[in-house]
Amino acid sequence: MDDAALELQKLDALLAKGKWYFILVFGVLYWGMLTSLVVALIHYFISGDPFWVELQRALYIYPIGGILFGWFAWVQIHRKRDKLRAQ
Repeated sequence: MDDAALELQKLDALLAKGKWYFILVFGVLYWGMLTSLVVALIHYFISGDPFWVELQRALYIYPIGGILFGWFAWVQIHRKRDKLRAQ
């Protein structure tokens, strides 16, 4: 099995879980939560505000942005799968 076929198989398995699963897990949980943590740490060290205050603020903003990130990634994965199928 060549690399393209293996990648296509992985993409199909990922897409089979569904759009909302992908957006919530990869967008909100992975990207949104990790970005919130990183941004809160950066703001904590730069501004000196309490870490928990910075984390609370970040947890309102970045998981919402994670919805957009997850949707954009979903669209990109569909395009990549379509290109691989066309080959």
